[in-house]
Amino acid sequence: MEPNPVIMDLPRILCLAVAIGGALIALASYWRRQRTSLVNGAQRRINVPAPGKIVYHDAPTVHAVDSQRVDRLRKVARLAPQEFIDVLESRGSPIPRFRVTVKSLDTDNDAPSVRLLVEFGGTPVSCGALVKEVGPNQFVLPRVMNDEPRSSVFHFHERGDSLDFMRIKLNSVDNGTAEIEILQVSGHWPTGAV
Repeated sequence: MEPNPVIMDLPRILCLAVAIGGALIALASYWRRQRTSLVNGAQRRINVPAPGKIVYHDAPTVHAVDSQRVDRLRKVARLAPQEFIDVLESRGSPIPRFRVTVKSLDTDNDAPSVRLLVEFGGTPVSCGALVKEVGPNQFVLPRVMNDEPRSSVFHFHERGDSLDFMRIKLNSVDNGTAEIEILQVSGHWPTGAV
């Protein structure tokens, strides 16, 4: 009795079906991601707020356990040159707790960039490899592409029972204003005897 040719080719047919299915899933995922970014980009250009206004402000506190807490503060602001935003109130101190000032709008290698001054309570902050530090806490910040950590200004500090993190990135430059996203996270957890 001769084997059926369809049964002999069944592994090849199955592999071909899996490959075609994987390609369709990858194509659908790529198309969905590109479509979403195009829609968001179009909405961002339509809903342009006045300069100096906070575009988005989000500050939820997540309680994990009674003694654990994560505070997250996210602001997106549109600032013109020489304008600033106080991310945290100074509470009567002459030194700002957390202030971001746009010094000027520049172009770096034909790409939009912004010159920032970050006042973080006297603490020096760090920057990624694509950011140029031009003075103490003064940076030329390029627009964020795909490499967010390398094109942002950041600071983190770990103590025994907490971790503080801050990141500033440039989303866009248009009509003489810069859209800057600021994220600050502070996490606290209990310390216990091991």
